[in-house]
Amino acid sequence: MKQLLMVPAILLMMSCNGQNKVKMNEKKTIQTEKETTSIYPKASDFVKSPLRNRIRLELDATVNEVWALVGKLERMPEYSSGLKKLDADYDADNKCTNYTCHFFPMEEGGEVTTHSETVKWYEPNKGLVSLAEEPNILGLQQSLGIITLEDKGEQTILQWDTYFTSENDEMIKMNIMGFEQALNIDIAQNLIKKFGGKVLESYINKP
Repeated sequence: MKQLLMVPAILLMMSCNGQNKVKMNEKKTIQTEKETTSIYPKASDFVKSPLRNRIRLELDATVNEVWALVGKLERMPEYSSGLKKLDADYDADNKCTNYTCHFFPMEEGGEVTTHSETVKWYEPNKGLVSLAEEPNILGLQQSLGIITLEDKGEQTILQWDTYFTSENDEMIKMNIMGFEQALNIDIAQNLIKKFGGKVLESYINKP
C-alpha cells in the first residue's frame, strides 16, 4: 500500500481532497500526441513503454511565469504536497541534469524515502523529459516523464505525460492509480489554483 501512495518526482504524491476529472478517449489522446511531438522529443526516443497517464491544462499565465515554477524543479514541493524537498543539479548552461525527490514519511516517525531521475531533455519555456533510475521504490521500469509547455500569449498549455511498465500487471495498475491521483488531484489542481485555468484533458490507459 505504501507503493500506491508514492509516485516518482515528475509526478508525485496523492492528495486527500477529491476533484472532478475530465475523461477523454484514447483516440483523441493519440491525435494530440501526433500534433505535438513534431516540436518536442518523443517518448520512443528514450523508452519502449506505453503512455499510461496524461493531463493537459490551460493555465492563465504566460509561459515565462509557468516555466519559472515548473522549470525550477527544486520548486516542485510548492505544487506537489507529498514532497518534503527536491534537490536538483544544473550544468554550466543552467539546464537541469538530474534531481532527487525526498518524500514525506507515510506515518509519523517514519523514514523519508527518495527517488532519483536523470533529465534527458531540458529546454527553457518548452519543457523537460526525465527518466527514473532503476531499481526504484515503485518497481517501475522504463519510467519516463514528459512535461511540455505551449505558448498561447497570456495563457500556457501544459501537458504532463507518464510512460512506464513493470514486472507484472498488478504493479502497473497500482502505479497508474497513483499517478492518476497525483496528477489530477494534487498537481493539476494546485497549478490551477496558483495560476487559474482549467483541465483540458485527463487520460488513463488501464491494462
